Amino acid sequence: MKNIIIILLGTLLISSCAVNNPQKDIPYIPARKYFVKKTFDNKDFTEKIITSQDEFDQLFGTATTMGANGKPTPIDFSNENVLALIYPRTNLEVKITPVSLQENEQNIVYSYKVLEGAPHGFMTIPNTLIIIPKANSKKIIFHKIK
Repeated sequence: MKNIIIILLGTLLISSCAVNNPQKDIPYIPARKYFVKKTFDNKDFTEKIITSQDEFDQLFGTATTMGANGKPTPIDFSNENVLALIYPRTNLEVKITPVSLQENEQNIVYSYKVLEGAPHGFMTIPNTLIIIPKANSKKIIFHKIK
């Protein structure tokens, strides 16, 4: 009985000393109604932090349509950055899904998934854009979840 109590106290002591690295969720907005310009020639999957309108305009065009929800999501580069995930030109059905955007003591971590599906009869450049508040001095790390 005495040994069990000692083991329990030891376990409690060890678990209370575990490092607690709290993570905070960072809000983001999915950017809609944009497409990758054909002049962007990426051979590999691209993870990009875009900090200016000029840089954004070199890579993306707007896909405006009729109706209330037909306008592209507005981006204010004086207060916001864009995190872009761009798949190479493909004939596969590809879905790039944001999972989380979290801040810890050292970094901001953007986790996402890429799912590849069946081929279709045309080529496309799949992409996902999220709008985030201007980052502080922390490094943004992209993390692909498999």
